[in-house]
Amino acid sequence: ERLGFFGKFWNLFVDPRKTFASINGGHEWVILWLVISAVSIAGYYPIKDIVKAGQMETVEKNLAKNDAITPEQRQEILDGIEENFENPIYLLFVPLSQVVVLLFVAAILLFIANILLGGSTNYLPMLNAYAWTGMLAILGTLVVVPLVMAKGSMDVSLGLGVLATEDTGPFVKKVLSSFEFFGLWQVWLSSVAVSVLGKAPTGKSFAAVFAAWLLWVLVQGGLSTLGVNLGM
Repeated sequence: ERLGFFGKFWNLFVDPRKTFASINGGHEWVILWLVISAVSIAGYYPIKDIVKAGQMETVEKNLAKNDAITPEQRQEILDGIEENFENPIYLLFVPLSQVVVLLFVAAILLFIANILLGGSTNYLPMLNAYAWTGMLAILGTLVVVPLVMAKGSMDVSLGLGVLATEDTGPFVKKVLSSFEFFGLWQVWLSSVAVSVLGKAPTGKSFAAVFAAWLLWVLVQGGLSTLGVNLGM
Protein backbone atom coordinates (compact mmCIF):
# COMPACT_ATOMS: atom_id res chain seq x y z
CA GLU A 1 0.00 0.00 0.00
CA ARG A 2 1.44 3.34 -1.10
CA LEU A 3 0.78 6.13 1.37
CA GLY A 4 0.37 9.81 0.57
CA PHE A 5 2.32 12.57 2.29
CA PHE A 6 0.07 12.86 5.33
CA GLY A 7 -0.28 9.08 5.55
CA LYS A 8 3.50 8.80 5.75
CA PHE A 9 3.66 11.53 8.36
CA TRP A 10 1.03 9.86 10.55
CA ASN A 11 2.57 6.40 10.30
CA LEU A 12 6.03 7.80 11.07
CA PHE A 13 4.77 7.98 14.66
CA VAL A 14 2.46 4.95 14.81
CA ASP A 15 3.87 2.42 12.30
CA PRO A 16 7.10 3.70 10.68
CA ARG A 17 7.63 0.53 8.64
CA LYS A 18 4.57 1.52 6.58
CA THR A 19 6.07 4.95 5.99
CA PHE A 20 9.41 3.62 4.79
CA ALA A 21 7.77 0.88 2.70
CA SER A 22 5.96 3.64 0.78
CA ILE A 23 9.13 5.54 -0.11
CA ASN A 24 10.37 5.64 -3.68
CA GLY A 25 13.34 7.13 -5.50
CA GLY A 26 11.83 10.56 -6.14
CA HIS A 27 12.95 13.89 -4.70
CA GLU A 28 10.52 14.04 -1.80
CA TRP A 29 13.46 14.84 0.46
CA VAL A 30 13.55 18.40 -0.93
CA ILE A 31 10.03 19.13 0.36
CA LEU A 32 10.86 17.52 3.71
CA TRP A 33 14.09 19.50 3.97
CA LEU A 34 12.21 22.76 3.37
CA VAL A 35 9.58 21.83 5.98
CA ILE A 36 12.22 20.89 8.56
CA SER A 37 14.17 24.10 7.88
CA ALA A 38 11.02 26.23 8.17
CA VAL A 39 10.10 24.58 11.47
CA SER A 40 13.63 25.07 12.82
CA ILE A 41 13.67 28.76 11.87
CA ALA A 42 10.15 29.32 13.27
CA GLY A 43 11.19 27.65 16.52
CA TYR A 44 14.33 29.79 16.72
CA TYR A 45 12.65 33.20 16.77
CA PRO A 46 10.83 32.86 20.13
CA ILE A 47 14.08 31.84 21.84
CA LYS A 48 16.49 33.96 19.81
CA ASP A 49 17.61 36.12 22.74
CA ILE A 50 18.07 33.07 24.97
CA VAL A 51 20.18 31.33 22.31
CA LYS A 52 22.23 34.47 21.84
CA ALA A 53 22.84 34.91 25.58
CA GLY A 54 23.84 31.27 25.98
CA GLN A 55 26.31 31.31 23.11
CA MET A 56 27.78 34.66 24.15
CA GLU A 57 28.32 33.31 27.66
CA THR A 58 30.05 30.20 26.32
CA VAL A 59 32.32 32.24 24.04
CA GLU A 60 33.19 34.63 26.87
CA LYS A 61 34.21 31.72 29.11
CA ASN A 62 36.40 30.23 26.37
CA LEU A 63 38.01 33.60 25.61
CA ALA A 64 38.71 34.21 29.29
CA LYS A 65 40.82 31.05 29.34
CA ASN A 66 43.02 32.35 26.53
CA ASP A 67 45.64 34.70 27.96
CA ALA A 68 47.01 35.44 24.47
CA ILE A 69 43.90 37.46 23.60
CA THR A 70 43.84 41.08 24.75
CA PRO A 71 40.67 42.64 26.24
CA GLU A 72 40.29 44.71 23.04
CA GLN A 73 40.49 41.60 20.84
CA ARG A 74 38.07 39.77 23.12
CA GLN A 75 35.52 42.57 22.84
CA GLU A 76 35.97 42.72 19.08
CA ILE A 77 35.21 39.00 18.80
CA LEU A 78 32.11 39.31 20.99
CA ASP A 79 30.86 42.30 18.99
CA GLY A 80 31.30 40.33 15.77
CA ILE A 81 29.30 37.39 17.12
CA GLU A 82 26.54 39.72 18.29
CA GLU A 83 26.36 41.33 14.84
CA ASN A 84 26.00 37.88 13.25
CA PHE A 85 22.94 37.17 15.39
CA GLU A 86 21.28 40.32 14.07
CA ASN A 87 22.10 39.51 10.45
CA PRO A 88 19.20 37.73 8.64
CA ILE A 89 21.75 35.90 6.49
CA TYR A 90 22.74 34.05 9.67
CA LEU A 91 19.52 32.05 9.32
CA LEU A 92 20.67 30.68 5.96
CA PHE A 93 23.08 28.48 7.86
CA VAL A 94 20.10 26.53 9.20
CA PRO A 95 18.89 25.06 5.88
CA LEU A 96 22.43 24.83 4.50
CA SER A 97 23.72 22.85 7.47
CA GLN A 98 20.64 20.64 7.46
CA VAL A 99 20.97 19.70 3.80
CA VAL A 100 24.63 18.79 4.36
CA VAL A 101 23.62 16.55 7.26
CA LEU A 102 20.83 14.94 5.22
CA LEU A 103 23.13 14.12 2.30
CA PHE A 104 25.93 12.86 4.53
CA VAL A 105 23.90 10.69 6.91
CA ALA A 106 21.88 9.17 4.04
CA ALA A 107 25.18 8.03 2.50
CA ILE A 108 26.21 6.44 5.80
CA LEU A 109 22.86 4.65 6.10
CA LEU A 110 23.17 3.44 2.51
CA PHE A 111 26.62 2.04 3.32
CA ILE A 112 25.19 0.24 6.35
CA ALA A 113 22.24 -1.17 4.40
CA ASN A 114 24.12 -2.33 1.32
CA ILE A 115 27.69 -3.04 2.42
CA LEU A 116 27.33 -4.11 6.03
CA LEU A 117 23.91 -5.77 5.87
CA GLY A 118 23.91 -7.01 2.28
CA GLY A 119 20.98 -4.98 0.97
CA SER A 120 20.50 -3.52 -2.50
CA THR A 121 18.66 -0.23 -2.08
CA ASN A 122 19.60 3.07 -3.77
CA TYR A 123 20.68 6.46 -2.50
CA LEU A 124 17.52 8.46 -3.26
CA PRO A 125 15.14 6.15 -1.36
CA MET A 126 17.51 6.22 1.62
CA LEU A 127 17.80 10.01 1.38
CA ASN A 128 14.01 10.31 1.36
CA ALA A 129 13.77 7.91 4.31
CA TYR A 130 16.28 9.81 6.42
CA ALA A 131 14.57 13.09 5.56
CA TRP A 132 11.36 11.61 6.93
CA THR A 133 13.06 10.83 10.25
CA GLY A 134 13.92 14.54 10.40
CA MET A 135 10.22 15.35 10.59
CA LEU A 136 10.54 14.59 14.30
CA ALA A 137 11.76 18.19 14.41
CA ILE A 138 8.13 19.32 14.35
CA LEU A 139 7.29 17.47 17.55
CA GLY A 140 10.68 18.28 19.06
CA THR A 141 10.19 22.01 18.47
CA LEU A 142 6.73 21.93 20.05
CA VAL A 143 8.20 20.31 23.16
CA VAL A 144 11.62 21.93 23.56
CA VAL A 145 10.89 25.58 22.68
CA PRO A 146 8.29 26.06 25.46
CA LEU A 147 10.70 24.42 27.95
CA VAL A 148 13.51 26.78 26.94
CA MET A 149 11.19 29.79 27.20
CA ALA A 150 9.94 28.69 30.61
CA LYS A 151 13.45 28.16 31.96
CA GLY A 152 14.99 31.16 30.20
CA SER A 153 18.01 29.07 29.33
CA MET A 154 19.21 26.66 26.66
CA ASP A 155 20.23 24.31 29.45
CA VAL A 156 17.25 22.04 28.80
CA SER A 157 17.61 18.30 28.34
CA LEU A 158 15.20 15.45 27.67
CA GLY A 159 17.81 12.83 28.39
CA LEU A 160 21.05 12.09 30.19
CA GLY A 161 22.15 15.70 29.78
CA VAL A 162 20.38 16.44 33.08
CA LEU A 163 23.22 14.56 34.81
CA ALA A 164 25.81 17.09 33.65
CA THR A 165 26.98 19.79 36.06
CA GLU A 166 29.21 22.84 35.72
CA ASP A 167 32.15 20.64 36.70
CA THR A 168 31.43 18.05 34.01
CA GLY A 169 34.13 17.97 31.33
CA PRO A 170 33.27 18.86 27.71
CA PHE A 171 33.69 15.27 26.48
CA VAL A 172 31.37 13.71 29.05
CA LYS A 173 28.92 16.61 28.77
CA LYS A 174 28.71 16.22 24.98
CA VAL A 175 28.22 12.46 25.20
CA LEU A 176 25.55 12.72 27.91
CA SER A 177 23.66 15.45 26.05
CA SER A 178 23.58 13.26 22.92
CA PHE A 179 21.51 10.64 24.73
CA GLU A 180 18.26 12.57 24.53
CA PHE A 181 14.74 11.44 23.68
CA PHE A 182 14.26 12.83 20.18
CA GLY A 183 17.81 12.03 19.09
CA LEU A 184 17.49 8.39 20.12
CA TRP A 185 14.05 8.24 18.52
CA GLN A 186 15.57 9.38 15.23
CA VAL A 187 18.32 6.77 15.55
CA TRP A 188 15.67 4.08 15.97
CA LEU A 189 13.63 5.38 13.02
CA SER A 190 16.78 5.41 10.89
CA SER A 191 17.40 1.77 11.78
CA VAL A 192 13.82 0.92 10.76
CA ALA A 193 14.43 2.66 7.43
CA VAL A 194 17.60 0.62 6.91
CA SER A 195 15.73 -2.57 7.81
CA VAL A 196 12.85 -1.87 5.41
CA LEU A 197 14.82 -0.52 2.45
CA GLY A 198 17.74 -2.90 2.86
CA LYS A 199 15.48 -5.86 3.69
CA ALA A 200 17.63 -6.58 6.73
CA PRO A 201 16.72 -7.98 10.18
CA THR A 202 15.46 -5.33 12.56
CA GLY A 203 17.92 -6.21 15.33
CA LYS A 204 20.99 -6.13 13.07
CA SER A 205 19.85 -2.86 11.50
CA PHE A 206 19.45 -1.18 14.87
CA ALA A 207 22.81 -2.49 16.12
CA ALA A 208 24.63 -1.20 13.04
CA VAL A 209 22.93 2.21 13.01
CA PHE A 210 23.33 2.67 16.77
CA ALA A 211 27.03 1.75 16.55
CA ALA A 212 27.59 4.31 13.77
CA TRP A 213 25.72 6.97 15.76
CA LEU A 214 27.66 6.17 18.94
CA LEU A 215 30.95 6.46 17.06
CA TRP A 216 29.89 9.91 15.82
CA VAL A 217 28.90 10.93 19.36
CA LEU A 218 32.36 9.93 20.63
CA VAL A 219 34.01 11.88 17.80
CA GLN A 220 31.92 14.94 18.68
CA GLY A 221 32.86 14.49 22.32
CA GLY A 222 36.54 14.43 21.40
CA LEU A 223 36.19 17.51 19.21
CA SER A 224 34.36 19.36 21.99
CA THR A 225 37.48 19.09 24.15
CA LEU A 226 39.22 21.10 21.42
CA GLY A 227 36.46 23.70 21.39
CA VAL A 228 34.92 22.42 18.14
CA ASN A 229 31.16 21.97 18.01
CA LEU A 230 29.50 20.07 15.15
CA GLY A 231 25.74 20.15 15.64
CA MET A 232 24.78 16.97 13.81
